[in-house]
Amino acid sequence: MLGIAQEAQGPERVRAAVHDRGVEFPVLVDRHGTVARGLGFGVVPSGFFVEDTMVRYAHRDTFDIGDPRVRHNLVRFLEGEAVPRSPAGRGANPDALALFASGVDLHQRGDIVGALKSWRAALEIDPDNFLIRSQVWVVEHPEHFYPTVDRAWQERQLMREGYDQPLP
Repeated sequence: MLGIAQEAQGPERVRAAVHDRGVEFPVLVDRHGTVARGLGFGVVPSGFFVEDTMVRYAHRDTFDIGDPRVRHNLVRFLEGEAVPRSPAGRGANPDALALFASGVDLHQRGDIVGALKSWRAALEIDPDNFLIRSQVWVVEHPEHFYPTVDRAWQERQLMREGYDQPLP
């Protein structure tokens, strides 16, 4: 089991959440969206079962390890059985992910304004990408993400932004 956190601000922000939730498996911090680009997801949580460098099961939207169907497939996978194809979900736009990575570089150099500009341009290309959207929100409204994520605020923020789809 490996967790991957999409967090442009780095591992310091992730450490507290991992500790607070009692996570006992390794968590990789993917600052530049490399894993999202490679596996093609734009929403978290997404889940993948990987064996011998091959993705055997990909669930790109609303993945929940607590869902009995997902757990059933995980048990089957760990026992070496074939698992059914999961819902295809929506993949991330590679151009938007490239702009996101560029924004991360700007953020790391201290250019917050430039990072936000790059991330907003990425959202114009891929408005459903919550990995990118959430990083904009984290920079502009950290109080709604640390120490815990305020999902109700996110729902209200989506409405303020004119986004008419539910929060994944």
